[in-house]
Amino acid sequence: MKYYIHEMSWIEVQQAIKETDTVIVPLGALEGHGPHNPVGCCFILAHETAKLVGAKTGVPVTPTIPFGVSKSFQNFPGTISVSSETLKELVREVSISLIHHGFKRIIFFSAHGGGNLPALSEVSEELRERTGALFAVLHIWGLVSQISPNIASAPGVRGGHGGDPTTSVMLYLTPELVDMQQARWVPLKQPLEGMTAESHSTFEFKKVKITVPLYTEEVSDLGVIADPTKASKERGEKLFKALIDYLVDFVQNFKTIKIPEHPEQRLIS
Repeated sequence: MKYYIHEMSWIEVQQAIKETDTVIVPLGALEGHGPHNPVGCCFILAHETAKLVGAKTGVPVTPTIPFGVSKSFQNFPGTISVSSETLKELVREVSISLIHHGFKRIIFFSAHGGGNLPALSEVSEELRERTGALFAVLHIWGLVSQISPNIASAPGVRGGHGGDPTTSVMLYLTPELVDMQQARWVPLKQPLEGMTAESHSTFEFKKVKITVPLYTEEVSDLGVIADPTKASKERGEKLFKALIDYLVDFVQNFKTIKIPEHPEQRLIS
């Protein structure tokens, strides 16, 4: 059974839409994930999850959009970042094409958080209003930690960019691309007096987390926010399989629920 749209003829796409009005649009990013991981961690996860979920559910899948909003990592070679405006316009036009042909439910599998999620949410709200289509925005790496919080990172080790769960999942999916001899952990720099850095954009002040966006190298010369040295292929396999089970259940539910009636626009007096 074909599920990749780019492998179908237009006749086959037309038939697929008669069977389901749901489509998966995966999105990744190319950005530094430390000296041990490939820059395409987000692209790889988006591609692999969409491929498996499409096969298991029969829901059509578009090619993976490879680039995301990764400006804070732009000084790490291999990072390819687009502006939020560019990503929004691309996703908007892709979605309009899909809706034009009869898809009414669009699920974004975004393995990159950062600037991708706000852009996807904004386009989803806009096109929901314009077309009545239903959208879902899923942050795939974020789901990994939520679904399996007890094993998302090694015991006693805080997870984060470049560490776990990324490194463990990559060791399972693409072990040939991960060089654990290069995996290192250096505690984060603390560039803001009175605040504790938890990432390049999240700081703690008086036990409350706040956002202060910085470039990644201002807190980590390696582009690593958490310790990657305790990652394991075995944990990565468990995390990935639990993720796929969840995504299959979500897609099966999303493609059958009744789409809420499109509310009429109301003038605000």
